[in-house]
Amino acid sequence: QLFESLKRFVAHRTVSSNPRYRGDCRRGASYLRSVLKGFGATTEMLTTEDPFNPVIFARFSGNSLTARHRKKILFYGHYDVIAAEDEKGKWIVDPFSMQGIDGYLYGRGTSDNKGPIMAAIFAVAELNAEQALDSDIVFLIEGEEECGSRGFAKAVQKNKELIGDIDWILLANSYWLDDRTPCLTYGLRGVIHATVQVQSEHPDLHSGVDGSAQLDESLKDLVMLLAKLTGIHGKVEIPGFYDPILPLTRDEESLYADITRSLIRRNPDLGDPEELSASLMRRWREASLTIHRFQTSGPDNATIIPRKAKASLSLRLVPNQEANEVGKALVAFLTHEFQKFGSNNELTVTIDHQAEPWLGDFNSQIFQTLEQAIMDVWGPVDDRRRRSSLGDALKPSRSGDYFGSRPLPATSSTLANGSAATPKEDPNVHDPGLVLNRARKPLYIREGGSIPAIRFLEKEFGAPAAHFPCGQASDSAHLDNERFRLLNLYKSKDIFKRVFRDLPQK
Repeated sequence: QLFESLKRFVAHRTVSSNPRYRGDCRRGASYLRSVLKGFGATTEMLTTEDPFNPVIFARFSGNSLTARHRKKILFYGHYDVIAAEDEKGKWIVDPFSMQGIDGYLYGRGTSDNKGPIMAAIFAVAELNAEQALDSDIVFLIEGEEECGSRGFAKAVQKNKELIGDIDWILLANSYWLDDRTPCLTYGLRGVIHATVQVQSEHPDLHSGVDGSAQLDESLKDLVMLLAKLTGIHGKVEIPGFYDPILPLTRDEESLYADITRSLIRRNPDLGDPEELSASLMRRWREASLTIHRFQTSGPDNATIIPRKAKASLSLRLVPNQEANEVGKALVAFLTHEFQKFGSNNELTVTIDHQAEPWLGDFNSQIFQTLEQAIMDVWGPVDDRRRRSSLGDALKPSRSGDYFGSRPLPATSSTLANGSAATPKEDPNVHDPGLVLNRARKPLYIREGGSIPAIRFLEKEFGAPAAHFPCGQASDSAHLDNERFRLLNLYKSKDIFKRVFRDLPQK
């Protein structure tokens, strides 16, 4: 029944970024609500600002004898998905007709985020059927997460009385670090998306007729201005940008050591542990700035001096950086630097979207309950070391200071590809840290991406959150041929079931 319900869920083209699919989003939300109602939840469709998609609210109530002191767990997810047009035949299946192939469920949303949502719902349904649900489980499933959670915050604030008090927040909206070892996520970066535009009073001009050194060209001004934002190796030059960033603690440093031991034990090609750790830290716990694209006015040919030029950029923030403060600092810095040009052009800086970073307490009750549930359900993890295919070709150099020489990043595809197959044990390597037939603790990781809702929910309800990745690194979420391993679907359901049962007893 779980498989069939997920297949029907995936069939709804809930693409929030395209108005063409607005009806599909509504039908997908209605289907999910019907599943929740069918299992005994009280449900409501929470409206958002038009034309944004609604938020599904559902409550499963626990044992009536404990009504006064029942604990409440909020599960957050999203039913919208990234577009998945198959015009070039890149998908091996119709992205909205989920198919099982070699133990994997292929289809848009299977991993992000429809599969984990269904696993959580069926976990509560089983506890209900067994009369073992002693807590209230509240579901808030939005339809705009892939577009920055538009309208979500206002809908939640408007319906806080309906939602009620919350003790813990749980979400499952990402993936393992590789394809072998379960993970728990305790940190996410925040983000600011901004548009920088320079515009002149003159129209689009011809460079041969009107171009001269005396003309203030919009695109030239924009390029010079953006060059002020970063220095060598991407160092952000906004004053005070790095000041709030928290230092690395010993406890957290030990988590990175565990990660590198696990990854390199299985995939020696990843190289030096210190450099791998530094690479992960830069993706997860260091702030960064990216320029994404340029746009200019006028026809697309090589002789035009555009009247208007603009660029899109983003800043990835880390815990203790406040998005509002960084946004103000960005605007002030660009305005100040532009004034130095003495240009006749006009500068406009717009903050298009922002989300706060999040840092959870990996020693808290919810994380420890998740850890035990993962160990119980997944049991021993095969940590045998794979033979290196590169041998001595890898001669890593030690990384210097943060903006000095740096290791190449260990990308998600590198980690997934290096762990997908069952490793061949290297008989020449004795690893004293290798213990077979023992349940392995999950890797505690941070992630470089952003989920706008998580920090908002923590602040709004005064409750701690935890993030439980269900899928594997090779799930290809947001890409062609997104998939979710069937084993992960059912194991995730069993983990949710244990957490919903055990956490309220803490």
